[in-house]
Amino acid sequence: MRQFYYSIKTLTNEWKTNIIKIISLTLGIFVGVLLFACVAFQLNYYNFCHEPEQLYVTHMNNSSNVYGPLSAAIQENFPAEVEEATILRDMGVNVFYNGDVRLTEAMIYADEHLFSTLGLRILVGSVKELNRPDALFISRSLAEKIKEDSTLEEIRGKVLSINRETPMTIQGVFEDMGENTDIDFDVIAPMNKLWNDNRAGWGYDASYISIIRFRNPSKDVKTVEARLTDMLKKYMPDSTTKGKTYIFSFLPLQDFHTQNPTVRIMILIMSVLGISILLIAAFDYVLIAVSSLARRAKSIGVHKCCGATDNGIFWMFLTETAIILFFSVLLTVLLMFQFREFVEEVAGVHLSSLFAWQTLWVPLVVLLVMYVLAGAIPAGVFASVPVTQVFHRYAERKTSWKRPLLFIQFTGMIFILGFLAVVFSQYRMAMNKDLGYNPERVVMCWYKIGDKQQNAKSFFSNLPMVEAYGAGTQPIWKGWSGDSFKVEEGHTIIGRIESIGSDFIPMMGIQIVRGKNITSGEEVLVNEEFVRQARWTDDPIGKQLFIWGRRVTVVGVMKDFSVQSIYYPQSPVLLKGSNSTPSFHYLRLKEPFDDNLQRLNELMSEAFPTNDVVFYSLTKKLDSQYADVTRFRNAVLLASISIFLIALMGLLGYVEDEIRFCRKEIAIRKVNGADTFDILRLFSANILWTAIPAAFFGTVLAWLVGVKWLQQFSETIQLSVWLFAGVAVFALLVILLCVILKSWHIANENPVNSIKSE
Repeated sequence: MRQFYYSIKTLTNEWKTNIIKIISLTLGIFVGVLLFACVAFQLNYYNFCHEPEQLYVTHMNNSSNVYGPLSAAIQENFPAEVEEATILRDMGVNVFYNGDVRLTEAMIYADEHLFSTLGLRILVGSVKELNRPDALFISRSLAEKIKEDSTLEEIRGKVLSINRETPMTIQGVFEDMGENTDIDFDVIAPMNKLWNDNRAGWGYDASYISIIRFRNPSKDVKTVEARLTDMLKKYMPDSTTKGKTYIFSFLPLQDFHTQNPTVRIMILIMSVLGISILLIAAFDYVLIAVSSLARRAKSIGVHKCCGATDNGIFWMFLTETAIILFFSVLLTVLLMFQFREFVEEVAGVHLSSLFAWQTLWVPLVVLLVMYVLAGAIPAGVFASVPVTQVFHRYAERKTSWKRPLLFIQFTGMIFILGFLAVVFSQYRMAMNKDLGYNPERVVMCWYKIGDKQQNAKSFFSNLPMVEAYGAGTQPIWKGWSGDSFKVEEGHTIIGRIESIGSDFIPMMGIQIVRGKNITSGEEVLVNEEFVRQARWTDDPIGKQLFIWGRRVTVVGVMKDFSVQSIYYPQSPVLLKGSNSTPSFHYLRLKEPFDDNLQRLNELMSEAFPTNDVVFYSLTKKLDSQYADVTRFRNAVLLASISIFLIALMGLLGYVEDEIRFCRKEIAIRKVNGADTFDILRLFSANILWTAIPAAFFGTVLAWLVGVKWLQQFSETIQLSVWLFAGVAVFALLVILLCVILKSWHIANENPVNSIKSE
């Protein structure tokens, strides 16, 4: 209790220094906890499922996409090993209408085994209702949106229309899934409906996800894997005669997320950033605390004269650290809630999910590590002060360990600034990349108008806000459909294919480098990458291909253009002419774009009141591809600002400590003729001996981590020496400026005053 009392008295006496300590620790804890909470969230996907360690995803030929009937066949043929199995198909975001209210919700098709396999709780309804082709099950959160004054029980029987065309009846409500899932959905439609539309069977449409719950995974997984190929012969007797080889494996559902290389890289880099900021914040606290050693040595000597032991002094300073840490944690919690929207935007999840009880141990461990690092070192230094300091001035500089701490801080600061420069450069390249077409003021929509392509063109071209029209069947930003193209005997390439109208090429601004535009359904355009992979060294114009059983002729070669994000390499692209009724429309609007888009959608609502005809911006969809990069950029920026400020606080504490020890030396130098510039150079050179090697190691570390981070992209910036050199020079200039400002007063002080005080 006495130690606590003395700690409180000391803290109130040195309140200015302690405010700096609290700010430094708060910045470190805020960013460190956020980063490590994000890492823990990424590593705990699907922990909301019942006994998730028993759940496995089926892989067929190294893909998680399988045939529709596979799950039911596995459960039927392996009852001793398989407890439950379900099949689902992710349909992404769909449009639903609750009366006139438009809702965009993630939907899947699934069978009735979904709930028992994953362990999802049904709040309303019976799982058997999912066998009805017109039934829908919705999540609790969606039910809360549409129930109005009804109870969850009363919401059963309400009708939701898919795209205002297909009425479906709500037959059940299930508990919300956690945010830590790759298979996100708020609406479940019955698999029977999909299969009734001839979308299931053996040997085709491998676009389903099969999740298996094993009774004893340690032995059952290998047993089933070994026998699956033989089981398939029972349902596909001719599978071996068609030259196809099926290889099956099972991946734990909890590893389904982290098998993505991009996710693994993000986890690694966030961990490095988290460790960096914790170390820098802790060592900054140490430097600031030790800078007060010369002032506090006499009081420590008094404590020891009064009977205090080294152990007592040690715990007294640990108590000080605990109190400061307590206020830092309170301030961190307030910041988390005050800037909740920003934190959730950076993390990509809600705070309630980020700090769920299953992962609450992560911030507690971070705080414990911070307490040990920040508290133990200065406590040990203060406890070692001899009792004789009560009689004379404490003059031990301890530069042997203060310089390494400063070196670590400088290295961390320059590393994070260098890495930030890499992230910003790559982000700028992604957002400003030449796509090979012009997406400005382009909007898109699904809907069939009339029975001919000319009907849609005439309708949209006559609208006052429309500048140009183009027809297709798929959105370009999603990459179009993949297909294989046999270009010659024994040589097949995999590329992307799309059916378009003749207006699509000029409307999108795609450049034809050889040949001409398509005019009929028997003509196709290919891009330069298609020509390269097809190994056409002669003129490709006039080449014959078979597409979907029809012979087509290459009439033109397009300059390469992007149909996917920079995560993927340039694909071979084939555009096939089509004169049929288009289902996907591209419009280039006139300025002002936002006003014209709003007016266009109002006209669509008036013209098609019973259908969902809504246009959306192509540029916004393109930007959404880099939402993860944007969030990561913001996280790195937050970490950079925090580390930068923390390192500067530590630097100022170090310089202040040096000034105390060198005060008499500076006065003597000035008496012997040294001017202000000489004194400033003395301090600057002292710091640069530490800062320059730190700048070298920091930039090397930034380069290594930057190269690792860029591996997730197919197209990247070129890392330049000048980029890192510029960062290092900037950091060194800031360090020098801080040193000069901090030592300016002592460099201009009257030496008589300094000698008198000594």
